Formats: sequence, C-alpha cells, structure tokens
Amino acid sequence: MDTIFDAVPYFAAYRVSFLTLAGLALITLIQSFATAPLAFVNEEQVPGMPVRFDHGKLSFRALRTYSNSAETFPAFGWALLMAIMSGASPMLVNWLAGGYFASRIAFWVIYYAGIGKPAGGPRTMAFVAGLLCNIGLAATAIWSLLPGLY
Repeated sequence: MDTIFDAVPYFAAYRVSFLTLAGLALITLIQSFATAPLAFVNEEQVPGMPVRFDHGKLSFRALRTYSNSAETFPAFGWALLMAIMSGASPMLVNWLAGGYFASRIAFWVIYYAGIGKPAGGPRTMAFVAGLLCNIGLAATAIWSLLPGLY
C-alpha cells in the first residue's frame, strides 16, 4: 500500500512535521486518559465535580496540562498544515515543528514535576518558546501565501 509520501512526493520533505503532529496528538490523547485516574487514585477529586485549584496537587497539574494541550494543539495543527500547503521551506517548517514539540515536552515535564513557580518560571518560558514556534509557523505560511495574491 502506498503512503501519502509515495503518492505525493512533495509531502516527503515534511515527514518530520507530520511525525510531530502525530506525536503531539498521541500525547494529548494519553494526557486526556490519564487525568481522571490520577485524581481518583490520589483521592483528590470528587466524581462529577471540578478539580480543586491547587498547583501542589499532581491531579490539578495533569488536568491543566491536558487542558493547555487541547487549547494549543488546534492552532499548531492549522499553522503547520498551512505552512506545508503554502510551500514554505521544509527545513524551516520542520525545525519550527520540532521546536514546538520540544517546548511542549519541556512544558509538560516541568508542569507534571511541579518545578518552579506557577507563573513566570520555567513552565512559562517553555510555553512562550512553543508559542513563538507556532507564531513562526503561521507567519511562514502567510509569507509563503502572499506572492500568490497579486
């Protein structure tokens, strides 16, 4: 069976980006699955009630990590796909996607481990690094699409 990379060789240059997208999707789904068991096992949540706001509890940090992933993943996915479809430099797109992936992994590790203060610490820096990579992807897509407007 042929893959999309065999059928449309143009996409092969973006294989790293597609792998990044799939990896982030898988991690976000695992986070979704893990949030409830963490809260129930640690007896930190009453079923059907919101998790109490407490950065000291792993269940709260896990839920917030998943929520943040669910909030940022669509923007990354669309920016990445638009950069690929617009014909942006595969090397630049792959590097930005890899940077986003690395910053998200750092964000998750820092948040799960409870490293640093809740705001303005290493977690915030990891988030901003990912945000800048995502902005870079969107800007790259727009820049690549501009010449076709006139």
